[in-house]
Amino acid sequence: MPKVITDGQIFQAVMEVIAKLGYAGATTRQIADAAGVSEVTLFRKYGSKAELVKRAISALVEQTEFESATQYTGDLRADLLRVLRAYQEGVVRNEHFFFVLFAELSRTPELADSFSQPLGLFRAIGELLSHYQSDGMLKPENPLHSVASLLGPLIYYSMIARSADDASMPSLEIEVLIQYFLDGRYGSKQAPKLG
Repeated sequence: MPKVITDGQIFQAVMEVIAKLGYAGATTRQIADAAGVSEVTLFRKYGSKAELVKRAISALVEQTEFESATQYTGDLRADLLRVLRAYQEGVVRNEHFFFVLFAELSRTPELADSFSQPLGLFRAIGELLSHYQSDGMLKPENPLHSVASLLGPLIYYSMIARSADDASMPSLEIEVLIQYFLDGRYGSKQAPKLG
């Protein structure tokens, strides 16, 4: 009986090989070997390396349930916590794969389509923040700037932690990150009472 290889195993191999060798350096043969399938099987099922990357990213987005993480509930802190945890689970855990792809994106036009779903997620987070701005719970600003302010510290921290490769690096507390984001962004309905 032939060995059954799941899409998930193939997508994991895609992420590992590209994280190690880069998009330009990785071959479909290397990905196939890492996944334990033939290169012909990859081409029949996915068509190209770019399609493999796109499907791997899509599967990752679906696994981490980003869509439900960006749903408005009316509880600002809980919604921000859910967004950051989903981002941490999906992206930070596979950050080297994403950093390599982002670095090669400008030189590799066929990768642009691979990022349509993640960019849609950034817009969805922006829409969530915009909803809270409309409610008066967050001050008005460009929602995509808000997204950058929310995710930026998490992205920066993971890059520094990875490059430092230092066990003494303190862990990042998401609740503290949320408080830093909210400080200075409270809208008229959420402004803390002074004195």
